[in-house]
Amino acid sequence: MPEERTNRRESGSSIFAGGVMMDNVSGRYFKDAEYQRRRTQVRAGMASRGLDACLIASPENIYYLTGLDHQGYFACQLLILPANGQPVLITRAMEKATVRDQAPDVTHIGYTDGSEPPPGDDEVAISEDTWSMTMGAPTRDATRKRPNLMPTAAVRETVKALHDTGLGQGVIGIDMNSTFLPYSIAEGVMNGVPDAEWRQLDNLVDDVRIVQSPAELELTREAAAISDSMMLSAIAAAGPGVNAREIMAAIYDAMFRRGGTYPGFVPLVRSTRTLAHEHGTWEDMALERGDLLFLEMAGCVRRYHAPIGRFVFVGEAPKEAQRVNTICREAMLAAADAIKPGVRAGDVYETWQAVLDRNNLAHYSRHHCGYSIGIGYPPSWSGSGVPVGLRRNSDLQLREGMTFHLMSWLLNSGLGDAFLSDTVEVTASGCEFLTTVSREVLYR
Repeated sequence: MPEERTNRRESGSSIFAGGVMMDNVSGRYFKDAEYQRRRTQVRAGMASRGLDACLIASPENIYYLTGLDHQGYFACQLLILPANGQPVLITRAMEKATVRDQAPDVTHIGYTDGSEPPPGDDEVAISEDTWSMTMGAPTRDATRKRPNLMPTAAVRETVKALHDTGLGQGVIGIDMNSTFLPYSIAEGVMNGVPDAEWRQLDNLVDDVRIVQSPAELELTREAAAISDSMMLSAIAAAGPGVNAREIMAAIYDAMFRRGGTYPGFVPLVRSTRTLAHEHGTWEDMALERGDLLFLEMAGCVRRYHAPIGRFVFVGEAPKEAQRVNTICREAMLAAADAIKPGVRAGDVYETWQAVLDRNNLAHYSRHHCGYSIGIGYPPSWSGSGVPVGLRRNSDLQLREGMTFHLMSWLLNSGLGDAFLSDTVEVTASGCEFLTTVSREVLYR
């Protein structure tokens, strides 16, 4: 059986993680050697793909490679990671102090808000008639059936930086799958460096980031301790007549008092009337006897997440609850038993499904029984895009240091309803549960 973690240290003014002392007040969270290790691994992937540089937009990947942790990613920010030399970080100019303190070993280029090129700037001196997303090459013609997008200061500074660093004719991987790379920015930059060879970056950085170092895993464990407290507080607050907002207040109180920070996704608190709202959360309504309360949340420490989920029956549990919860728990533990280095993610899913099949639930299946977690910024605790999951037919090979939100979900199954989810770590010997709240039938 997988090991269940029960002993953790309380959060304090600093955290000792895998030999790395991290200041809880300000500055970088890891030693320089940790960032260099990450960049070295990403650059090895770049070399295997023949890339001279990467252009990265994901806040998770920028944080991973530089240490920049702020909320300014709502505006364009881009990281140029060359095969050699210092990374270049482009953000709004007002982020200067944050970048100085959190990412001291990058070249920072700040852009000012606005869209027109500054008068007299020889580097970007382009007439109004020809100014377009091609940075000066006229594209306006009568046959064009796409909008002429006006450039931004972010595009202008990124294009200039790529030329200044000698990448004007390089092979550059671009983060086209990122939620945080708008079409106007991507087209503007690529058209502004027309002699470069642009390639899809795909998951190059994510494939490195998916395996956590000992220092990162310690943060995930700290987050898991907070997740347990959040869940226990939510359960304790529930009951007939209790408004959902009171449950949410209890979750946030535990989250912050235990030393966590804002998570990448709002805790999910739903009851019977809103249970099918897949990514919805609390509404201003009181719980009623007989309701099924859905709770899913993640503690967060230094952007590292540890999700947990449970069902709670309000008033009393129905008679079928014990049986279906036993199946749900058995399926989860079977999947956990299958998790070990070298195993395919698809095989973990089939192990979960096999428990259902032999319990007269062969008609019931899910799109996954878990997904990779780690660094996350709003609006996700797993990074932008569709999560990397423990999915049927997935060839993802599990490696030591991966962490997953392992899920066992039975809703409208025909036998009843049950839901369990926990954060687990892939260890050298198998699987370790990091969240530990009871997996028995819960009711308030």
